[in-house]
Amino acid sequence: MGFCVFCGAALSDYSRCGSCGAVKVGDTWHEAAVPVVSEASDTGWRPDPTGRHEGRYFVGGQPTDLTRDGGGETLDPIGKQQLEGAVAESDSRPVQKETSSRRRMWLVASSVMAMVVLAAAGVGAYLYLNHEQVNPDEEYLKALKQSDYSGEFNSDANAVAHGKQVCRQLSAGAAQQGMPADEIAVQHFCPEFSEGFHVLETATITGSFTLNDDSPSTYSPSIDVDGSDCEGTGGYSDVNAGTPVTVKNGKGEILTTTYLEQGRGGRYMCTFGITFEITEGQDRYVVNVGRRGELSFSFAELKSNGVSLVLGGG
Repeated sequence: MGFCVFCGAALSDYSRCGSCGAVKVGDTWHEAAVPVVSEASDTGWRPDPTGRHEGRYFVGGQPTDLTRDGGGETLDPIGKQQLEGAVAESDSRPVQKETSSRRRMWLVASSVMAMVVLAAAGVGAYLYLNHEQVNPDEEYLKALKQSDYSGEFNSDANAVAHGKQVCRQLSAGAAQQGMPADEIAVQHFCPEFSEGFHVLETATITGSFTLNDDSPSTYSPSIDVDGSDCEGTGGYSDVNAGTPVTVKNGKGEILTTTYLEQGRGGRYMCTFGITFEITEGQDRYVVNVGRRGELSFSFAELKSNGVSLVLGGG
């Protein structure tokens, strides 16, 4: 028994090594060009895939350069190289296929992204164009109706005219204040004045007007009584339910008008209720009952304390 000169394995065949694939041609041993990588069953003679020879010796499933024709054996490194090149090309195909697949996936993803961007741009353009086409008059009237302020105007045309007049006054330097409907007008016709615009408060003021007679005369009383109802008489006959009550500003402009309510009381004192609404923003609020003089208040005074007027005495 001999041993392989390359790997030292015991030789069962004196012309080739089953362990490392070395072969003996003539008197010379040749190391296998491709190492053994699989079981011994993949080692042996097979038909030469190149067709250059009848057979080619394989070790571990890999071709060697040992060939044979008839009974003679020769070395054919060229055929071996051809077979190795074919194997290398085959191994590279999956990589090329994977690369091509990735390229296709990238192209598809890019196309989808481009479509999304174009769609978003289209939606943006649509919204922009539709925004530009919005009619501010219609939007203003719609907002008035939604806020229940449209009833303050006798027509849509009047409402629009008022709203635009508010903006003209603000542009001319008027104070940035107004009613809730004015704020809506500012939001739609001149939004540059929206910041800092103050909505004026409206308050309902309640109070009383009292007629006193500390020493009522039997023959000429100041107060006429009918049960719990009462009213002025004689020199105070102008003081009764229905007597007008006016509220003016410091310029003498009438802000609102109301009337004395039914008087309640007796011979010595008859009190009439007063109720009216005012809106802040005036310098003064001058309250006048019939022809019985007037008193001046601030908005804060009326809102906090109401109004209490007294006429007559001892």
